[in-house]
Amino acid sequence: MYKMTQPKLFSRGKKLWVRFSLDNENIRKPLNLDSTRENRKLANLQIIPQMLLKVYSGEFFENESVNIPTVDEYMQQSFELHKGSRSDSTSLMYKRNYNKHIKPVFGDVKITMVTSNDITHWQNNIREKEHLAKSSILRVRSCLNVMFEDAFDNDIIQINPIRRAKKLRETENPKVKRVGLKPFNLMEIQSILDILNDSDKNLIATLFYTGMRAGECIGLKWEYVDFNKKTISIREQMVDGKQKQILKTARSQRTIPMIDILVPYLKKQYELTGKQNDYVFLTSRSNKHYHGAGKIREQIWVKALKLANVPYRNLHQTRGTFISTLISSGEDINFVSKIAGHENVKVTLEKYSEYIPVKNLDFGNCFNS
Repeated sequence: MYKMTQPKLFSRGKKLWVRFSLDNENIRKPLNLDSTRENRKLANLQIIPQMLLKVYSGEFFENESVNIPTVDEYMQQSFELHKGSRSDSTSLMYKRNYNKHIKPVFGDVKITMVTSNDITHWQNNIREKEHLAKSSILRVRSCLNVMFEDAFDNDIIQINPIRRAKKLRETENPKVKRVGLKPFNLMEIQSILDILNDSDKNLIATLFYTGMRAGECIGLKWEYVDFNKKTISIREQMVDGKQKQILKTARSQRTIPMIDILVPYLKKQYELTGKQNDYVFLTSRSNKHYHGAGKIREQIWVKALKLANVPYRNLHQTRGTFISTLISSGEDINFVSKIAGHENVKVTLEKYSEYIPVKNLDFGNCFNS
């Protein structure tokens, strides 16, 4: 015999729902009816009695198990739903995080059965066992959060359990730490380039002197390089070996000035690949386009920094070096933000405000007079 509380009607938005507990388990169901006096009467006189009958006959549970999707089933729907609004790299990141951190724990669980306590225990567990930084856990959790928001919007769940999960504190000694920007100075840049030869040198110089993301650089084609106008147009990128026209943000599609110091490197590169392939940069080993930025790091970057005796920073810091150097030299931050492809100048200010030069060295002296 089931231990069940009397079902109660309640409104969520403009719809009617019913809630009750069954063997100490809280259950909420949408009735797919507008919250009106007539529908409340209908629910109390017909729908709820039928629901009680189905509970005691077992039909209620059979229907529930058939209709309610698992986390994995609904996550696949969520991925498909947001495919058009995400870049390929973002979609790939979400899927990797889901498969590694979420699916093994929640994949086979019915979406309505995941509670806020489950989320809290899960995030605490991956923090303790994998030593992820708070920012990394939140990035993983955002994948789950989007899926629950989709389920909430479609009346599958009444509340997103992540909203009530406990907050995370900063992780002590995280395995993955947020890498702060430490720009290369001009002597370090030259030391790195002096170590390299041919296409490898031209590739790293292009990263340093354009601020392009690595995927944009290895996806660059000669049709987008204009020596007469001295411009480079960013229209595509390479993601996991596939050429994509969807960039990270709407403003990522942009035109970058070809600064004077970069011109000789690109002209030498044209002699190497200008007439044999669409792509500006090809691998020195196979003479094919780069599959991803990882190959640049493995085959060129790590070795070059070691031989040049330059302290290691990740490859993405070439982009940070370009942007911070321009800003610290007094270039207009709105223009720098535009050629960097940031979503807006606010993003640039948040990341690079410390490099804005102080123009007034007598700041505050106006009060002395």
